[in-house]
Amino acid sequence: MTKSFTLSIDTLGSETKINDVLKGLNQSLLRNINYKFQLYGDEKLIKRNIDKYKRLITSSEIIDCDSYISMNDKPSEILKNKQSSSMYLAIKSVQDGFSDSVLSFGNTGALMTLSLLNLKTMDGIKRPAIASIWPNMKGDSIVLDLGANTKLDKRYLIDNAVLGACLASILFKIEKPSIGLLNVGVEDNKGRDEIKAASDELKNLSKNSMIKYYGYVEGNDISLGRTNVIVTDGFTGNISLKTAEGTAKLFQSHLRDAFNSSLLSKLGFFLSSLAMKSVKDRLDPRVHNCGILMGLKALVVKCHGQSEYRGVSYASDIIYSLLENNVNEKIQGYVDRIRV
Repeated sequence: MTKSFTLSIDTLGSETKINDVLKGLNQSLLRNINYKFQLYGDEKLIKRNIDKYKRLITSSEIIDCDSYISMNDKPSEILKNKQSSSMYLAIKSVQDGFSDSVLSFGNTGALMTLSLLNLKTMDGIKRPAIASIWPNMKGDSIVLDLGANTKLDKRYLIDNAVLGACLASILFKIEKPSIGLLNVGVEDNKGRDEIKAASDELKNLSKNSMIKYYGYVEGNDISLGRTNVIVTDGFTGNISLKTAEGTAKLFQSHLRDAFNSSLLSKLGFFLSSLAMKSVKDRLDPRVHNCGILMGLKALVVKCHGQSEYRGVSYASDIIYSLLENNVNEKIQGYVDRIRV
């Protein structure tokens, strides 16, 4: 019998509309029929909008919350005054065993802090990392860290390689994904000391067949799909993420202007509309907008604060897939072998 999974959703503290949250969850539920949801937020608002999704009603529990964590709340204030907030209660539900994972659209720093304090890191992982799926010319790749740890540290980079490889093996169905270490060049003498030290250790792990380390990769290699996993520090990764999102929007804007520039261009767009829609959907940052907090003892996922239903559905599907494939058990086994 297929196991049922319960997802806790923090619906407050962002600009994501409740109808987008509900529509996205409903679409995911149609594909993952054993899903259950705990909706933490404004009970009256949720009930007003959930009526149109009959199946979602029967699969959901609504927990009324009148407190939430804003994007500007400081960690010290959150720990003292926000223990009744929607985010805190959603995380606490996982800690207490009432749900399996958390999805939030709110304050990333607060989500990381509360998750660390309540859920803890996995054995052998020093700090969690934020991972995301990026489209490339060959398919998709996993990139991490995207902002959890801005400090450049050899241990963090090694952990990120392990976490990213395990995530890629599950999502991409690859037995041993290739790992690239982001650097300013591919030559051995390039990069800071921490990156060189991490590269040396990854080479040793690769020689022992623990991982499949490709070597250094540069920024343009992410889009080329040079490796299945791209490893970097949170400072560099976050800048790369925001740059990629901006570039995707720029591309879409120029494409739209070009097709609207003349009658002939509009005709060309009409004839190629199906192909162009496919490209647009693949590069749309509103869809590929979830960050997976890897390395915690439970699965936590952060979506953009202005998510649309497609992004919610996409994130919900990924969470279900990871839970169904026992992602944390596989990561722990991976870590245990490497840390011996």
